[in-house]
Amino acid sequence: MIEEVNKIIYNMLISGRGVFLPDVGTLFIERRGARKISADRLLSPRNAVSFSSREQAPSLVTEIATIAGCGEEQARDIYGRWLDKTREGSTLKIGGVGVLNDKSFSAEAGFNTAINPDGVKTLVIRRRSNAWLYALCAVCVLVAVGVGVYMQWGTSLLSGMSVVKSNAPTERIADAALPSADNDIADAPMQGDSLINDAGADAGAQNVQSAENAESVAPQTAPPAVEAEPTPAPATSVSEGKYAYYVVMGVFSTEQNANRALEQVKRHIKDLNGAILPFKGKFITAIFGSDKRDDCASFARSYRDIYPDLWIYNVK
Repeated sequence: MIEEVNKIIYNMLISGRGVFLPDVGTLFIERRGARKISADRLLSPRNAVSFSSREQAPSLVTEIATIAGCGEEQARDIYGRWLDKTREGSTLKIGGVGVLNDKSFSAEAGFNTAINPDGVKTLVIRRRSNAWLYALCAVCVLVAVGVGVYMQWGTSLLSGMSVVKSNAPTERIADAALPSADNDIADAPMQGDSLINDAGADAGAQNVQSAENAESVAPQTAPPAVEAEPTPAPATSVSEGKYAYYVVMGVFSTEQNANRALEQVKRHIKDLNGAILPFKGKFITAIFGSDKRDDCASFARSYRDIYPDLWIYNVK
């Protein structure tokens, strides 16, 4: 008799109708969502047996009367005897279905498989890593710090480097351009007529030199052009040298070119103490003279920003 009643309960639950057990409550199947069983695992959605103390399903007594073809009183008697044999205190054991302990029902494995034919699965949660976000934030911070450092100190550092670069080569050029006191004139650099086009000379001197060259190569058959009145070069007499040392800016093939170069230097150096000196069939344009070599060296250094190729000529 117990097995038959258990089978009736089994069928009523499987059909989805549920079953009301008088003096106990109602058992019914409901669909439950996924449930978290650990930090990284979920139990998939499933069907489960739930319990309610209210009457929410057909009565087991009525179902017994229908199946057994007996009266209500006889069916209630059958149910009463079944309940006495299956209930112990607050625990009700239904063979083939599960155990109701107070208000909590635990289905047997076979019945659980029957109401979940696809099985109950355990899902692993894969947490998204935010490492890329932290790395991006770190890069942004480093870039911001770099920009701030550059804005605060970068400009002054670059300016300092520019000053060092511009000063260092000038020192080397000046030192190389000035021969030592022990060197003879043979060690000093020789400069030709091209020095008349020095960085300190203006464009007028270049035009004069170009005109001289053009006259030497122009064909005689060219039509005569209107000749401009040449600007006479200042007449500076050639001196034999009244000082032992001179600061020389250039050596020229003609006295006229030497005088022209001297006039151009006068535009940059006021109160110039210059002279034109003969030198090996050519003419030297000297812009300073002294009996002391150190004075000449000091003068050359003071004007190295304008004339970087100055050198000292020893007359003796």
